[in-house]
Amino acid sequence: MKKGNIQAFTLIELLMVIAIIGILAGILIPTVGAVRKQANVAASKAQISNYANAILMFESEYKYLPNFGLTPSGDSFSVDLSTKSTEFIETLSARKTNGNELTPAEAKTRGNRRRIAFHSFSESEFFLTPSDTIDPAQLADRFNNTDIIMEIDADGDGFVDPLGTKIRTRVTGYVIADDDGEEAYQIWE
Repeated sequence: MKKGNIQAFTLIELLMVIAIIGILAGILIPTVGAVRKQANVAASKAQISNYANAILMFESEYKYLPNFGLTPSGDSFSVDLSTKSTEFIETLSARKTNGNELTPAEAKTRGNRRRIAFHSFSESEFFLTPSDTIDPAQLADRFNNTDIIMEIDADGDGFVDPLGTKIRTRVTGYVIADDDGEEAYQIWE
């Protein structure tokens, strides 16, 4: 057997390649996380915009805005979905949170006397409990934040006043930053 030169990578060359791969991974991983977060914000804004459109379709059908069990006063009123999800779901879907259809009396109480489904709520719109089960009575955004606020024009002037900002619209929505560090965002931006 003839001994010859064996071509192979040296230890230094292998360490250099591993270092370069580590540097590239360090650059790319935070970028992917930021893109995923932006995608979730966009999906959440679309979800809240759909709620606003459902409220406007309700108004188009009945010629008044739903109040979700609140007493409107002033320029606009806020529907806090962390506490009013059940009323919101039942009014806009004409279904109870257990999936059953509202009775005529319940539909009348909600203001949706014709029991029209203005929005069909999907599983991705509900709160995911710590035990990984869906709570069909609590709405949440894509970050599982329940602090969703829908701002509705109460006096009919075409303006709402969310967060101290006067906006020309009948309905808008926003999310308050939660305890897990998720950012606040608004659909009017």
